[in-house]
Amino acid sequence: MPPAAGSTLRLHVVTDDETLAREDFVRVALRVLEAGAGHLTFHVRGPRTSGRRIYEAARELVANVEASGGTLLINDRVDVAMAIGSVGVHLGRRSLPLAVARGLLEEGLPIGVSCHSSESARDAASAGATYLLAGNVLASASHPGVPARGMAWLADMVTAAGETPVAAIGGIRPADVAETRSAGAFGVAVLRGVWASPDPAAAVVEYIQGLNTGDEPNEERK
Repeated sequence: MPPAAGSTLRLHVVTDDETLAREDFVRVALRVLEAGAGHLTFHVRGPRTSGRRIYEAARELVANVEASGGTLLINDRVDVAMAIGSVGVHLGRRSLPLAVARGLLEEGLPIGVSCHSSESARDAASAGATYLLAGNVLASASHPGVPARGMAWLADMVTAAGETPVAAIGGIRPADVAETRSAGAFGVAVLRGVWASPDPAAAVVEYIQGLNTGDEPNEERK
């Protein structure tokens, strides 16, 4: 069954290389975690960032994530997640296969998967992914030149995923949350919507308010 409405899988806040390199990263991240207490999955992601820096950033945050009632995930780097211990991973196209990662991590830890087609969504769901990120749904500065796939595509991804919760990613603003929920998404994943905001903590609150408004997004689709 889909997670409860208050699940941390509702809102995924994702970093990138530039975010991890910010001098104020830890200070801002702690404010984000406080604002999203009990509602947030925090992704430490840096495709071009060294494993050492990803490890150090995650180690600085892990206790605060736990204290806030959130979930900490390491993107791509299963080795870093294993070094930290008791944290899950998010897997992309360049990552280890889900089955391999599952065999390396402690039992029961969350493993998310990025999906870009109905076939990949069905495969990841069948393989036991904890959740899926589907995108990019809208035009995104993180993927310049990549066309938006749109809400109808998102709805197809939700159908393909079955009971596995899907979070929409790619250019999602607070004003777009209601439409992603209408398409069946359980949650959203954001990067610049939080980190590029003049008040990242306030942006987190705005996303959470949108996600927790109304009926369960998948209820009519199940």
